[in-house]
Amino acid sequence: MGEETQTGPLIGVLALQGSVEEHVDVLTKLGARTREIRTKEQVAGVDGLVFPGGESTAMGIMSEGDGLFEALRASVASGTPAYGTCAGMILLADDCVGQREGGQALVGGLRCTVCRNYFGAQVSSFELPLAVEGGDADAARLEASEFPAVFIRAPAILARGEGCEA
Repeated sequence: MGEETQTGPLIGVLALQGSVEEHVDVLTKLGARTREIRTKEQVAGVDGLVFPGGESTAMGIMSEGDGLFEALRASVASGTPAYGTCAGMILLADDCVGQREGGQALVGGLRCTVCRNYFGAQVSSFELPLAVEGGDADAARLEASEFPAVFIRAPAILARGEGCEA
């Protein structure tokens, strides 16, 4: 939908790579206006920021030297509410372990330490069919066919700083 078709808060979604469309879709259904953020200029004027899942190292490399992360850092530091999913949480963390040599580009603002691949490397991701158990009609329909469950490598919060609640 975009920012011009609605009257809700304007939420910027980091749109370098990852699950951008999924986040924009949910935000739009919730009544928010959205702006896909690809340049530093697009950060100005948003009411909130969403950092989607994807590959945090790739997002950092793609924005090196263009001022985007600096603009995001300034926005978060000034109090703009921010939400991060998976790789987005990594980008929002103040500290990261298990990062690439030379360091992980971080926006910061979330007082915590995260581990990038806490549950294993990319090759450890897998898909597994699961049978759903339950007694109601909806569950019975799901039991008739297996549910594809996807287990991906994911970050974990190793330590929380002051003001960071679990």
